[in-house]
Amino acid sequence: MKTVLLILFLVSSSFAININDSLLKIHATLVPKVYLMDYNFEKKLHDGTIVIAILYEGSEYRAAKSLKEKIKSRYPKGINSYKIVSKLVPYTEVSKSSANIFYMFPSSEKMIHKSVQKAEKEHSLTFAYDQKDLNYGVMISLNVAKKIKPILNLEAIKRNSIEMRPILIKISQIFTYSIASLFENFNFITTHKA
Repeated sequence: MKTVLLILFLVSSSFAININDSLLKIHATLVPKVYLMDYNFEKKLHDGTIVIAILYEGSEYRAAKSLKEKIKSRYPKGINSYKIVSKLVPYTEVSKSSANIFYMFPSSEKMIHKSVQKAEKEHSLTFAYDQKDLNYGVMISLNVAKKIKPILNLEAIKRNSIEMRPILIKISQIFTYSIASLFENFNFITTHKA
């Protein structure tokens, strides 16, 4: 039993990272706003509601709950007359979830890929807490330095036929794949075909 618990701890901590509460406040503010930058977002709404699925591993439950609460307190009446509903979704249940935005806390590469594929089927926007997940096909993350800048993975955005407003592209940093990540993605795709 001790061995099983040790293995579970090691697996869950292998992709755990420090979640910054101040950064969560920024994400809570920007995630719904970025969604409105898609020219066709209104056609994708669920009964006039922006649905945000906050994906998390067990170790990030508190952070996921905190983000949900921050979104609710930041947008109690919604945004631009659109209601906002956030729901907590464990990565293991992503295939059963439906949303306009899939917000991803850190997880294994396999779970990030699975979540990106689910979002692609729904033509949903993907947003990652951790910038490195852009290597796995996530569309947007943030660079928080002297200035806060969205980071756009234009390849992933185009692949999903999402057309972002030029103002967002102008103020954003454009993500480019590293050679190593291209090989990782190629290997993942060729070994995990549906």
